[in-house]
Amino acid sequence: MSESCCNKGSNRLILACAGSANTGQMTYRLALELTREGRGNLFCLAGIGAHLSGFVVSARDAEEMLVLDGCALACASKNLEQADIPVRNHFIMTELGVKKQHGKAPTARQMAKIKEKILNALPTPEDPYYP
Repeated sequence: MSESCCNKGSNRLILACAGSANTGQMTYRLALELTREGRGNLFCLAGIGAHLSGFVVSARDAEEMLVLDGCALACASKNLEQADIPVRNHFIMTELGVKKQHGKAPTARQMAKIKEKILNALPTPEDPYYP
């Protein structure tokens, strides 16, 4: 069994913190939704954190990346940094206006609002600096 994951379709890897508070739940749900829409591919942050070479190499070699963190602890981006992987297109839900609440789920309205902010900020193929 190989340690690497295939990156089919879009060249954007999506990495989410998947924490337990509403903000962490939001990052993972957004990552799944964006993957289903073909805006990137959900990628295994745990494989990077475990230092599995295939995951680390795939993330380092990614043309484009979207990193979603729930709060200022920034667990997703710190996993990448400890593996010497450049963090690109990093969004923190609490910095986008979501109040962190344990034991609560994100609302559909919050999800839609944050998703729009993220999509508006991401580079597109028409951008001159798009990979």
